[in-house]
Amino acid sequence: MAAALSLLAGCGIGFGAGEQDGRADLAITRDYGLEVMLDESVGPLSESSTAMRLLDQSADIETSYGGGFVDSIDSISSSSGVRSYDWFYFVNGIAAERGAAEFVVEPGDRMWWDHRDWTDAMDINAVVGAFPAPMKGGYDGTQWPVSVECFSVESACDKVSERLGDAGVKVDSGSTAVKTGPLSTGGSRASAADEGTLRVLVGRWSEVGEDEEAARLNRGPSVSGVFAGFTGGGDQTRLIGLDEKADPTTDFGLHSGLIAAMRRGEGPPVWLVTGTDESGVDLAADSLGAAQMQNRYAAAVSTGGVYSLPVVAGE
Repeated sequence: MAAALSLLAGCGIGFGAGEQDGRADLAITRDYGLEVMLDESVGPLSESSTAMRLLDQSADIETSYGGGFVDSIDSISSSSGVRSYDWFYFVNGIAAERGAAEFVVEPGDRMWWDHRDWTDAMDINAVVGAFPAPMKGGYDGTQWPVSVECFSVESACDKVSERLGDAGVKVDSGSTAVKTGPLSTGGSRASAADEGTLRVLVGRWSEVGEDEEAARLNRGPSVSGVFAGFTGGGDQTRLIGLDEKADPTTDFGLHSGLIAAMRRGEGPPVWLVTGTDESGVDLAADSLGAAQMQNRYAAAVSTGGVYSLPVVAGE
């Protein structure tokens, strides 16, 4: 269920005994970030500053399983029935693999607790809502190298690299080469980066979608964790936004873009900055920033603006 169920032992992060150092950010939201209940700086931090303790200091919570699972925050409770709702938490845009009572928060981390419907997509392992994390700041003591992989649309790729640099992200030199090679024998373009690199894929969906990790988007939110998909082909490609039930609900049109993150296993996530065509990719690249991404699971971009995914009623 929620990441807070796991009660695995945490690992140390370099705080000295009793040392207090730095602050972190804490956000509490509902419905995939649609309603913001709290967004504040917390600290100072110490070696005992777990995600659960910092949450308890800022909100009225109820827990179970020996204090390892959050049942309620400020009277908003988990529930199950026809639809199931729970509290989930992310650290630097990554769904934490262990319980909040065991996750020690580091200075600069962004914690995000969200109460959401998980009936049709329980495992959403990476989101864009903490940008520029985890490219900057890493996750759980690990800082992954970052590569920008371009698929033909060089102008958008330059924009993405520039925005990452402006945000303090160090991109591996030489990682922005344009990819125009043949597909791998398995029918998907082979990854140019090793499994320990956080990859940012930039280009038209017709090309980015050939990547074996990016192609998980085609299998729906239950696999990818992203509530969006592309339909049509060629100059008729359209971006479709899904609601929390994974039903198609919004057609963002022919010239639209998508910013999303996906992760499986314990490796780094893969970020997508893609679109229906070159203008859609440019729109997505232009929208890559902390203010535009904050508290979003993923984002659709059109000439009308930036929109949260999934498309929740009332947005």
